[in-house]
Amino acid sequence: MTVDIPLVFVLGIFIYLLVRSGELRTWHVVLVGVFGFYLAHSHLADPISAGVGWVVTGLTHTA
Repeated sequence: MTVDIPLVFVLGIFIYLLVRSGELRTWHVVLVGVFGFYLAHSHLADPISAGVGWVVTGLTHTA
């Protein structure tokens, strides 16, 4: 049986744990989020999406 977990959900939990531990401040998360929105509207969005998809596909085939 395969369980699919969205990458955004996993990253969200990871960021939450970093903020709770004090390793990452809330304003860092906000700054990275704003940067992500600007990056999503740039010409780099498609290559980044393809690269992440390639890595995730490679990880699922090797596991």
